[in-house]
Amino acid sequence: MSDEKYTKDALSSLASTVVDKAPYFGSLPLHIDSFKLFFDDKNGEGRSIHTATATHDQLNALAAACSVAPFGRGAEAVVDDTYRRAGKLDLPNFATPFDPAATSLVAGIKESVLEGKASNRPIRFELYKLNVYGEGGFFKTHKDTPRGSKMFGSLVLVYPTAHTGGALVFRHQDREWTFDSASAVTRDGAPAFGYAAFYSDVEHEVLPVTSGYRVTITYNLYFDDVDDDSQSGIASADSLDNSAFRTQLATLLDDAKFLPKGGYLGFGLRHSYPIEFAEGLWPKRNGVQHLLDVLRGADASVLRAARAAGLSTQIHVAYDTQVEGRSKMHDVTVLTTEVVGGELTYSDFCYFLEKRFHGVPLYPPGHKKCGVGRAVHWVTPHMGGSRFKSVYLAYGNEPSLQYEYAELCLLVAVGPHGERTMKGNLEQVKGESNGWSSDEDDFDERVVYEDSEEDEGDGEE
Repeated sequence: MSDEKYTKDALSSLASTVVDKAPYFGSLPLHIDSFKLFFDDKNGEGRSIHTATATHDQLNALAAACSVAPFGRGAEAVVDDTYRRAGKLDLPNFATPFDPAATSLVAGIKESVLEGKASNRPIRFELYKLNVYGEGGFFKTHKDTPRGSKMFGSLVLVYPTAHTGGALVFRHQDREWTFDSASAVTRDGAPAFGYAAFYSDVEHEVLPVTSGYRVTITYNLYFDDVDDDSQSGIASADSLDNSAFRTQLATLLDDAKFLPKGGYLGFGLRHSYPIEFAEGLWPKRNGVQHLLDVLRGADASVLRAARAAGLSTQIHVAYDTQVEGRSKMHDVTVLTTEVVGGELTYSDFCYFLEKRFHGVPLYPPGHKKCGVGRAVHWVTPHMGGSRFKSVYLAYGNEPSLQYEYAELCLLVAVGPHGERTMKGNLEQVKGESNGWSSDEDDFDERVVYEDSEEDEGDGEE
């Protein structure tokens, strides 16, 4: 077997172990008083409804108290009943006696959604919104709008009203799950909340309600601490992570045939992460390394396994762009450790990233600077944008004013066999940032990416 084929198969086996958990959903039967709702009607008069025994007229009154629910398209709140058809009440126009922090949902979210040290951090539930979907109501595919770096997810509770349809469908990384919430609002003949907890960047949609009223409240989920390492009784990352990924990574690092001269493992992160912006899409914080502390799900498992193996890790923003040669355009990905903000109109974007943001071009196969030691071997594909703005969330449940989701990647430095931990993070080689050479002589189509003997350095100073 050729070295190239061996490496490809090894990366494929490693990629198969990078798997996220499914969203956490089910039924939560409670005392019947838990299903009461208090709300203000259009005249500002206080009303109440017991959803488990509500009549159609009472549900009509709740629906009439609602305003049309918009959705977010960037920073704009849009009302479009071809994309979303629902009513909504904002705080303080509704209230509930239910307290999710006093139920088994806390333990369920920690066990079924969170992983590693995150599963030991305290959670704060922020009551956010009430929605009513009547017959024909729906909400097409969207992500929940990020509201800060400590917000990690959403909890949706479906009240035990008589209705059909309105299932929640989740999609993430080519996987799909369907939660039939209309069936979940009763258990053994008793009323129950249908619940679903999930990471806020997971795509989801509400299928059309075919009869009755689907009534929900949504909570934003936050980590409720400043520094998770300061919490007493937290186990170490090493003891909390015995994942299949960690086992497979350790096996490959011990294999003398796997990247014998070293290189970089690239992981397009499976989740999107909020970046805080000021007006004009200028980031308030250019660097992205702080996001290492808030990685979610499978991304966090990859990071923990790499650190446990003693490997250097670094988050990058990937920009896919093109550079002009003498006779044709060449595709190139440039990695930076900073966010590029504003309206980017530079004609030579690659050169701009190199000069202003210390960008590192990943030279394509055949280029003379495509060296083995600096090669990035993608385990999971990255989502590169020719402009950072292009990888932002398009549709959300609310307009985004301060935070936008970003698609990022994690690079893991792997040294030569026998010295796996001796490689530093990917950086510009001194003197490299002279712009992309457009000389076609820089290309030798006979050079094979994996077998190239030339090495421009591993980034260590």
